[in-house]
Amino acid sequence: MTITFWIRLLLAASIVASLGACNGRRPGLQIGDMAPVVTLTDFHGNSVTLPKDIRGKVVLVRFWAMDCSHCNKETVLALENLYQKYKDKGFLPVAIHESRPVEADERFRKFDHVTYPMLVDEYGKVARQFGVIGLPTTLVLDEKGIVREKITGEASIDTFEKLLTTVLYKGGFYDGTY
Repeated sequence: MTITFWIRLLLAASIVASLGACNGRRPGLQIGDMAPVVTLTDFHGNSVTLPKDIRGKVVLVRFWAMDCSHCNKETVLALENLYQKYKDKGFLPVAIHESRPVEADERFRKFDHVTYPMLVDEYGKVARQFGVIGLPTTLVLDEKGIVREKITGEASIDTFEKLLTTVLYKGGFYDGTY
């Protein structure tokens, strides 16, 4: 085989690769995509299958980790307040912790009062299925399990409330007057 053959092959491969990169699609789940079906366990070992077990609810899925320096741990606690405020309207937060929590780690004690699902993604497999490229990542799923909002990075609890109520109230932000 000649050098010309290899140059042509390399050129053809480059063109194919660049066409694939130009499809405008970012990695991971995007708004409008259906969430993958995954099964995780909670902090107590109980299995939960998403989105099947939560179908019919607007769900805020928060990927985080205790050892993540960018993850505001207080956000996970603040989601409990949002859950209590909107659970009767069909809202459910789900926190997915990257890696198995160590039982002896006292930092987890402050989450003992959380009543919404706190799940474990021990090896990051589910995060990869959801296209998580960094922590924290938050997605809002509608009642059918379709991604309606996505934030990579930290955001305020007020931002999360606006996102979830926009989905919950079908486009209109809930300002407390309904």
